[in-house]
Amino acid sequence: MDLEVIATIFTFGKFLALTPSSMNNHNPHCLQKFYEICVVYLLQVTGFFANIYCVVYQNLASMQLVLAILSDLIHFSYVFYILIVMMRVRRSRWFRLIKSLAAVQSAPKTIPLKLIFVASQLVYYCLTAFGAYADIDRASLTVAAFNMGVFYHFYAMFFYLVCESILLILLHSRYEGVSESLSQLIKGRSQLHSKQIVEILKKIKKSVLTLKEGVEVFNDIFGWSILFTIFSCVNRTLVYIDVVIKHSDLWLGPHVLVLYHDVFRILTSWVGILSTIFLCDSILKKCDEILANAYRLGGHLTSDGNEEIQVFIDAVLHNRPQFTAARFFCIDRSTLFSVLNSLTTFLLVIIQFKEM
Repeated sequence: MDLEVIATIFTFGKFLALTPSSMNNHNPHCLQKFYEICVVYLLQVTGFFANIYCVVYQNLASMQLVLAILSDLIHFSYVFYILIVMMRVRRSRWFRLIKSLAAVQSAPKTIPLKLIFVASQLVYYCLTAFGAYADIDRASLTVAAFNMGVFYHFYAMFFYLVCESILLILLHSRYEGVSESLSQLIKGRSQLHSKQIVEILKKIKKSVLTLKEGVEVFNDIFGWSILFTIFSCVNRTLVYIDVVIKHSDLWLGPHVLVLYHDVFRILTSWVGILSTIFLCDSILKKCDEILANAYRLGGHLTSDGNEEIQVFIDAVLHNRPQFTAARFFCIDRSTLFSVLNSLTTFLLVIIQFKEM
């Protein structure tokens, strides 16, 4: 079953208190709570102050200072949200999402989700090792050790980006399964009685309502995560472009490996954001396909059957999935242009400070 990938995600995430320890770990015992709140939170605070230590605020220009402070606040708020809000206050949301996914049959397509997840973790570990080597080559082992404290911030963001994409694939496969069930009903409606069609429609409607609930739970879990990730990625991109514009000679100096590492880290974030946006948009299109098939089914049954079809159409219309970033804005393909527009606007502002 494709939900086994969630168990794999929990296996990786539990070590840094990013997820529950298992799919049945509804109520963690005292040692788990101590580990999640004390040990991991201390790691997060250490990483936060290590980042401040590595970025000397008094040596920064005004625009660089704003970006640096904003970046630190985003990272601290993001991890605080995961450790306190998600793992303590909203822990039950994980299990509600699993329940919604388990209640609806997915389309019979096999995607190696476990392989994708494990491969992504290995890629990130290699990237982190490369970053540690670049710090040692540029400065010293002490700087590399301090930067490893920041690893938790970036890894948490990367981990949740991968989780979002995998869970969106699971949701998409279930919407696709609903669409295929409706298509099969349209093809075989001539061999079925009106009552049989009505019963099948009721089951499909139940699946649509369950998936809508799953989408709402997904928004509760990952809405703030998506918002923080977009802010962080845009901010880091602006910082990187600012450095490249004002210090182009760094490409010829000892900092070149660090710059390459930053490029790779920023690119992985953008890939995750793009994946999230396009998967959300794909699910919305699949819902439109379900609605179109429902309209095709009408007009070929008795009055009671047509009435049930209208009820089903109304249910799909009023329970259309909507993905949001903490309810600040909806996530679909247009989100990409909004993000790029904001990035371009801030970039123009930064360029004005080039000579200052």
